[in-house]
Amino acid sequence: MTTPVGPVEGMSGDRWRDAWGAALADVEVGVAEAEDLLARMHDGDENVPEELLNPQDWIAPSLQGPLPMEFSDRARRLLQRHLEVSERLAEALVQVRNQRRALSKMERAERPPVFFDKAF
Repeated sequence: MTTPVGPVEGMSGDRWRDAWGAALADVEVGVAEAEDLLARMHDGDENVPEELLNPQDWIAPSLQGPLPMEFSDRARRLLQRHLEVSERLAEALVQVRNQRRALSKMERAERPPVFFDKAF
């Protein structure tokens, strides 16, 4: 017979579920913000809010014990969204790098020519 997985010692069932629910909600907000930033960049929106451009560092919650079973589907979907956004961000970074390289070549080409007088 297996023992049901429940809250860790010292934390009641409701507090344990609430802590995990809050942690998942926090990650969901971060993923949604990244999705919003990617959509705005793709649309060429130059009025991106500062908080999207300079997000605060994420601090992992100090949760002990396993994820409650009732959150497993939510966590799987969130993980999939997170992986997709990470891949799209990496692709966007490569595109930006390539565009910056191309722009730097064009800027160098636009410099005025320098002529020297030399008798033949």
